Amino acid sequence: MHKKSAFTFIEVIIAITVFAVGVLAVLRLITQNLVTLDVTEARTTATFLAKEWIELTYNMRDSNKAKSLPWDCLLDPNLSADIDGTYDENSVCLRYFASWTEDNNILQVSFAPDQYSYSAIVEREESFFDLWSGNRLYYTTGEVAETEIFRYSSLPVEDVEPTVFSRYISFGVVREWDKILPPNKILKVESHVLYMKWTTTWEVVLESFIWNH
Repeated sequence: MHKKSAFTFIEVIIAITVFAVGVLAVLRLITQNLVTLDVTEARTTATFLAKEWIELTYNMRDSNKAKSLPWDCLLDPNLSADIDGTYDENSVCLRYFASWTEDNNILQVSFAPDQYSYSAIVEREESFFDLWSGNRLYYTTGEVAETEIFRYSSLPVEDVEPTVFSRYISFGVVREWDKILPPNKILKVESHVLYMKWTTTWEVVLESFIWNH
């Protein structure tokens, strides 16, 4: 009788052990899937953010031309969003991105309703953390054409914590073999989106060209 009870007890212990191992394996698999899903979603968002910055650059060029401004004009961020329609290049253009390509500095261009504005210049030699911390994105609401929308802003938003994403755009010269094409005609555009969460860091970079047509 005692032997049977002892044998049954061992069987129970083994069964519990097998069940516990199985549960832990399932939990580990679920955790890994959640992490993979989070990373995939973040990478997808980062790709869309990088693509959006390329499109905004094209729109900035076209908007400048519509206002009879130089195609590479970076507007002064201190300007009012409702400029009266008269544009003086000397008073509204804070920088010209075609003229900053010699040193290949990084130009961050920010978007706000009704206005594109120059935001900052940072050195390319800066570390990943410096670039990430200096170009954070904020997820907030804004009004465009009397419609409330959600958007990412590279300008600080009051009472809103920055997201895990950072974004900047850089302009560089275009080389054709050993020849540099005129920067006032065509430039290479790189849209960078940086991600940092806990110990995970990576970067999405999309490249394109912008020309003065």
